[in-house]
Amino acid sequence: MVMRAHSVLGIRAFGLVAATAVALSLAACAPGGDEFATGDARPLTTEEAQTLAAMRLRNLDAGTRTVAFDLGTASDLAFDGWFDYESGVGYGLAAGEPDELLLWNTHVVGSHPATTDAAPLPIPDVNQLATAWQGSPLDPAASRLDTVLATIGSLGADRPENPLLLQQNGTLWLGERTVDGIDLTVYAGPPSDEALAADETADPDAATVRYWIDDRATLHRLDLRLGGEQAWTTVTFGAADDVTLGDPFAEAETATDTDTDTTDGDAG
Repeated sequence: MVMRAHSVLGIRAFGLVAATAVALSLAACAPGGDEFATGDARPLTTEEAQTLAAMRLRNLDAGTRTVAFDLGTASDLAFDGWFDYESGVGYGLAAGEPDELLLWNTHVVGSHPATTDAAPLPIPDVNQLATAWQGSPLDPAASRLDTVLATIGSLGADRPENPLLLQQNGTLWLGERTVDGIDLTVYAGPPSDEALAADETADPDAATVRYWIDDRATLHRLDLRLGGEQAWTTVTFGAADDVTLGDPFAEAETATDTDTDTTDGDAG
């Protein structure tokens, strides 16, 4: 039997629920984290919409980016690693009890015992995904961790979003901040992917996702509200020009196909 890329960890295929929609469904509406004046929020200008619309394409062009987040006291887990937007694969160290390496794509997440205090490269045991890694479906509805991993994976695309829709669906400009000497504009994600009715307005205090991007459409920070929490969970992104994760899932699929063809040939 041929094992596809979503099942090389020894599990059944599992469809990914849209990560942003799941984050919205798990979220609370109370304000928290970095404060932005509600009265300052406004719809996007044409230029702002075009910049934000290019964010996912910008991630794909960048290839691999560093990714770090801390789930806080609820799970006492801190992640530090990378996401390769060209291959759609993430990998890194989840420091917790116990420390584990995580490897995921939009379908599955695998864990592997960690023996060092940082995620080693190259990724260990990629030729033994079905045995050395413990796999499960990536289910954003099941856990806060899966929601964050799925959301990170959703932030790459091979084309810009529709900037006109971003001006119509309740996406908001919240303000500007300088972080580590870089000027960033902060946007609140929309309540849905549909355009608002003519008499509707988006509530900035009800936003469940915030994007911090520079004037070149590079995402530096993502804020999410998860699991009914009032506080924001922050994901930070950075450059990783010297890191390429590749696609261990596809490589495992190719190896399995080769083994199957060899076995069939021997049987013939």
